[in-house]
Amino acid sequence: VNDRNPDNLYYDKEEEQRLMDRFQFNKYLSDRTPINRPMRDFRHTTCLQRQYPDDMPAASVIMVFYNEAASVVLRTVHSVLNKSPPHLIHEILLYDDNSDLEEVVEGSWFTKHVRTLPKVRLERSKHGRGGLIKAKTYAGKLAKGKILVYLDAHCECNDGWLEPLIYPIYRNRTACTTPNIDSISWQRLEIHAPEVVEVTGGLNWILNMLWSPLSAEEQARRAKDPYPITADIRTPTMAGGLFAIDRQWFMELGMYDDGQDIWGGENIDLSFRVWLCGGTQWLCPCSKVAHVFRPKHPYSFGGGHDQNFKVVMKNYKRNALVWLDGPHLDFFYKWKPQAIDVDAGDVSDRLKLKEKLQCRSFDYFLETVWPLPAERDCVATGMIKSLDNQCLDNAGGSDTHGQHLQIWGCHNLGNNQFWMYRKDRRIMGLLYVYDVDGLIPGSNVILVWIDHKSDRQFFDYNPKTQQLIHRKSGLCVDRHASSRDVIIDSCDPYRTNQKWTFQYTYADRPI
Repeated sequence: VNDRNPDNLYYDKEEEQRLMDRFQFNKYLSDRTPINRPMRDFRHTTCLQRQYPDDMPAASVIMVFYNEAASVVLRTVHSVLNKSPPHLIHEILLYDDNSDLEEVVEGSWFTKHVRTLPKVRLERSKHGRGGLIKAKTYAGKLAKGKILVYLDAHCECNDGWLEPLIYPIYRNRTACTTPNIDSISWQRLEIHAPEVVEVTGGLNWILNMLWSPLSAEEQARRAKDPYPITADIRTPTMAGGLFAIDRQWFMELGMYDDGQDIWGGENIDLSFRVWLCGGTQWLCPCSKVAHVFRPKHPYSFGGGHDQNFKVVMKNYKRNALVWLDGPHLDFFYKWKPQAIDVDAGDVSDRLKLKEKLQCRSFDYFLETVWPLPAERDCVATGMIKSLDNQCLDNAGGSDTHGQHLQIWGCHNLGNNQFWMYRKDRRIMGLLYVYDVDGLIPGSNVILVWIDHKSDRQFFDYNPKTQQLIHRKSGLCVDRHASSRDVIIDSCDPYRTNQKWTFQYTYADRPI
């Protein structure tokens, strides 16, 4: 029951759904849940054994919000106050990006409540609505703490969340840290928080962050820690809104790209800047922050779905123009041809900043930070077409390990129909590699996570017969007679359903 409305126990299903549609999470339930609700300690027991110095610097905890439900913002604020050592909180800075929602505007009960809280400062935008990315920069410039900790305004912090974020920065000012982000159900507000996290932030060629299992090298490095299971994890990319960084170094790095709009891609740009311009980035398993993951944005990017797509695509293209030097930019366009005609604006200032900071090339990122297979590692790329202009497809972009490879009409839009046929004869997409679920005729070609390796993932190509031959079974890639599934079957050089061509081949790398 909410602290401000303890007697309102009546359940109105229609009102719950109306608010769900408006806010994209259960605001009805949130308004009836204590802003000081208790949370059990979800950390692994080894986190309790870790000790931190007494002289670590204090942080400005920054939360940017726009038309956010007052109850969920306050729950975030109170969790920070309740779960943080007071000497490590310089301030909690709430930055309102020009909200017009009645319950959070000036004079509201929300405003009055906030101004009773210790160390909490509420600032309103003087720039109109800037969007999340620009608002974070404005807020960062107003903050006064030595460390900046950015949180989304719909989070709840767990016990001991702050110390693990600050400690790596205390040791090295060019470290950037991110918490272990747990989940708050957008429907029931239940917290799902596994004790152990053993994943890292990876990257694909459309510049999306993705979660990936730890490499053998990273596992070996963590094994040297006194408590390996909760040792910090080297992470090539961050998830987005939740991170900590030295304030002065963040300013030296150029903060956020002010040419990017609203939301999308800013986490990738910052990750590139950290790694390529002298820093490191870490995921801290003992820092646990739960976050409401909504099914879609509750606010507009200035128009409908098409406008939202254009904004995000502009941001991603800016990242590509700034960071993908050499042949890598062309490869990005092959993966994401929709980006070619997008107006990304002028990136000359970001390129000058990159030069000023003496940032490394993108090859360094590929070779040292995240071993993403590049075009140079492939003998063919792009769509894999049948004779009747159908293409091998990852079943519409679903993300299930073991899903069936399918065949659909070719769309020339990259993504779910773009494949990398590597020199080692594995065929890879954004997240998956080809495999099979059996070694007999009629077995399905399936898609498994890239890091899930087996001896059934190799396919040889015969350019004369245009057949893809599964090496372990000796069977050929074929199409199912009565569905869109792709199978392996007995090889027949005259069978048209077994003939495939690649969109891009390379004269210096025979297929």
